[in-house]
Amino acid sequence: MRRLALWVAVIAVGLAAAVAGGIAAQRHLQQAALTDAFARLRLFHELRRAALEDYLKSMASDVRAASENPRVVDTAEKLNFAWSTMGPEARKVLSRQYIAENPYPAGERYKLDAVDDNSYYARDHRAFHDWATRFREHFGYYDVFLISPAGDILYSVAKEIDFATNLKTGPYRKSPLAEAFRRAMAKPEEVLTVSDFARYPPSNDDPAAFAGHAIEKDGKVIGVFAVQIPAEPLNDLMRFTAGMGATGETYLVGADGLMRSQSRFSDTPTLLATKVDNQAVQDGKSGKSGARIVADYRGILVLSVYAPVDFGGQPYVLLAEIDEAEVLSEVRDWIVPAAAVLSGLAAGLLALLLYRLMRPARRKAALEPGLS
Repeated sequence: MRRLALWVAVIAVGLAAAVAGGIAAQRHLQQAALTDAFARLRLFHELRRAALEDYLKSMASDVRAASENPRVVDTAEKLNFAWSTMGPEARKVLSRQYIAENPYPAGERYKLDAVDDNSYYARDHRAFHDWATRFREHFGYYDVFLISPAGDILYSVAKEIDFATNLKTGPYRKSPLAEAFRRAMAKPEEVLTVSDFARYPPSNDDPAAFAGHAIEKDGKVIGVFAVQIPAEPLNDLMRFTAGMGATGETYLVGADGLMRSQSRFSDTPTLLATKVDNQAVQDGKSGKSGARIVADYRGILVLSVYAPVDFGGQPYVLLAEIDEAEVLSEVRDWIVPAAAVLSGLAAGLLALLLYRLMRPARRKAALEPGLS
């Protein structure tokens, strides 16, 4: 019995040592996996930040070059004059001609290049419309605008219900388009002014942002060239997650805590709809950069790398994240069988050692007289 108890004790000690070693190894491997995952997330975060900067630079190049194009400068001046010749009825007449009586349905009103009323406005609209339509299609903007210094929307490609309204006194004076217009007029020297995303009633209340630049002639601001930015390009940029695994994603959050891009995990819109309120976002909104494990907008623990970014003057937080469970799953997948093998080896080695240590005692006992 003593010999059996000794064997059991030795094997138990060996198993306990193996389990302790396995637990220590698991913790070490988990920490190593987390460290490696955070390093990769920082790389992905930096790549998305650089892509966002490139997108803004490209947009700034488009809008500024257009605002300085002689055709745009000339048309802005001519449409200002044409508007003035129509008197106080200009807004009502243009809205009726290009929206209410437009032979094309909503979404296709751009196909009307001008009405046939021999007015200055119709002539100048027709001369400019083809260029503006091609500009919109080539660069992928939703709409293109010419706005007078007084805030009148002199021209738009799409001819939605914002056309011919006034951005200072009209129904869309608090819209993101009005925000971009005011900033462009206030600071004509800025490379690009960009509004925040907001729901825009003329475009079916879909989220929209606007970018603008002052139009100048002989050192005087004669209007603003503006474009309506659709959500899709920014969503596509954020949803580029090659190499980020099954649960990795990058997205933007605004100052109000609402997402400014579409989640890859949601079939319903998250832009301006999903609230993200955790320590990573709070730190980012306060101007801090960092990395931590937090519960994301789905309530799932994620590794999060975050930093504030400037989107054309709009303070956003850029986050790159991956589920903690995915990072640790590779460790869990092999640590259990590895620990079992380690435990078996430890117990076997101890048993072998005990057997060798006890052999001399057994041999001596066998040689002693009187024993059988």
